[in-house]
Amino acid sequence: MPWTRFIFWIYLLVLVWAAATVTNPADPDLWHRLAVGEYLWQTGHFPPGDAFSYLFDYKQVADHEWGSALIFYALWQWGGGAAIVAAKLVTLAVTLALVVWAGSRDRTPTLALTAFYALVLLALLPSFDSTLRCMVFTHILLALWVFWFQCERHGRPIPTFLYIVTMIVWANLHGGFAIGLAWLLAVTVIELVYRGSWKKWALRLALCSLATLINPFGAQLWIATGRALTTTRRGFGEWAPVSWNSYIVNYLGFKLLFLGVLLALTIQIYRKGWKQIDRTAVILIGLFMALAMTSARHTSLFAVAAGALIPGLFPPGQTPAESADPLRRLGGIAMKLALVLVPLITALYILPKGAGLRLEYPHVAHPVDAVNFLQRRDIRGNLLVPFNYGSYALWELRGKMRVSMDGRYDLVYLPETYRHVDDFFSARGDWRDLLASPRPDAILLPRSARVYFDLLNEPAWTEAWHDPYDAVFLPR
Repeated sequence: MPWTRFIFWIYLLVLVWAAATVTNPADPDLWHRLAVGEYLWQTGHFPPGDAFSYLFDYKQVADHEWGSALIFYALWQWGGGAAIVAAKLVTLAVTLALVVWAGSRDRTPTLALTAFYALVLLALLPSFDSTLRCMVFTHILLALWVFWFQCERHGRPIPTFLYIVTMIVWANLHGGFAIGLAWLLAVTVIELVYRGSWKKWALRLALCSLATLINPFGAQLWIATGRALTTTRRGFGEWAPVSWNSYIVNYLGFKLLFLGVLLALTIQIYRKGWKQIDRTAVILIGLFMALAMTSARHTSLFAVAAGALIPGLFPPGQTPAESADPLRRLGGIAMKLALVLVPLITALYILPKGAGLRLEYPHVAHPVDAVNFLQRRDIRGNLLVPFNYGSYALWELRGKMRVSMDGRYDLVYLPETYRHVDDFFSARGDWRDLLASPRPDAILLPRSARVYFDLLNEPAWTEAWHDPYDAVFLPR
C-alpha cells in the first residue's frame, strides 16, 4: 500500500523536523572542533597540544575526531550556525531512516509500528539535542551496519569491502569506531556458538581492525582512543548511568523504550521458548541494553539496536497486546492511535515555536559578553577558564589567548589537570597554585563559582568586568 508507506514516512519526517529544530543549543564541543578544523584547513597539519591550551599535557595529539573537525569547519564556512543545525537535522533523519529500513523491511506500516518508531526517535534524541556532535557519525555508521546485518539475514549479501571502507571512514571521524568492532566481535561469537557463518564475520573483524590503522596517526590512534575510553569522567552526567529514581522526564524516551523492549522480550520468550525465538536478535538487544545501563551516553545506541531488531521478533500484524476479545482489540487500537497522535500533535504544536535553523548560545557554556570584553580590551596570553567555558573561549580568542582547559580533556589533558582546574574554581585544596605557575593573564569565571568571592579579596587581582552571570579578573 504505497499511500500507507508515504503517510508513515511523512509522519516520521514531521517528528524529526520538530525534534531537531525545537531547540538548538550550540554544543560546547563544537567550538574546539571548529578550531581544530580551521587549523588543519589553513596549515595542512595537526595542531600541537599547546596550540590552544597552556596547561596541555600531551604535545603530540592523535585526534580521533579530526575528520569530524574538517566537516564541521566546512559547514561553518559554508552556512554558519544554520548549516550546523541543518546537519544535525539531516544526521538524525538518516539515522532513523536506516533503523526503520533495518527493522520494518518490506512490511506495511501499522499503527503499532508507527508508534514504536516515534518512541525510537524519542530515545535517539539525547545524542541530537544539542547541535552537531562527532558521535552522530557513530550512530549513522552503526545503524548502517545493523541494516546490512538485517539484509544478510534475509538473503541479501553485503560485500566485505563495504565494511572495510566504512570502517576507515569511521576511524577518522569518531572514537566510537570501537563500537563497530565490538559489534563485529559480538556477531562473530554468536555465529560461532550457534554454528553459523562465523568465519565470514571473524574475517570482517580482522580486516576492519587493520583498517583502523589507515589514519594519519597509525597505531597512535588506538592509544588515544583507549585513553579516551578509560579516562575517569566523574562529574560528567552523560557518562554516568541514567537515574531511574528522579527526574522522570530525563531520558524519558530511553526509559519507555527500555521497559517496552524488556516487556516484549519477556512475552516472546515466554510464548515461544528460548529455542524457538530469534536468539541472535535477543542476545544483541540484550548486549545493547547492558551497554545503555552503564552510561547515559550509550542510550541512543540501544535505540538503534532496538529499532532495527525488535520488529523482526513479531510477525507482521502481531503485537504483544494482541487479543481475540473484540473490546480488548478495540482498546488496543485506541491506545495505539493515541500513541501515534500524541507525538504528532506535540510536533505540530512546537514547530512554529521552535528555534528553526537558528543556533542558540546557552549561557551555561557560552560566556559571550565576557569574551567580548576580552576582545575589546585586546587581552592576550593565558586565560584561566572553567571546563564548560573553555571550548567557546578557545574558538573566539584563538590566536590571542590560550585556555587552561577545554572539552578535549581526554586528548590533550591528564585527568589530574582537569581536577586541578576544577579545584581552582571550587576553591578547593591548593587552588592558588594556578595563580602562580604558569601565571594566567586573565581569569574568566561564572560568578556562581565558589572561588569568585575569594578572588575579590586577592591583592594581586582585580575584577575588571562583570555582568549578572560572569566576571573577568585581571592582574593589578
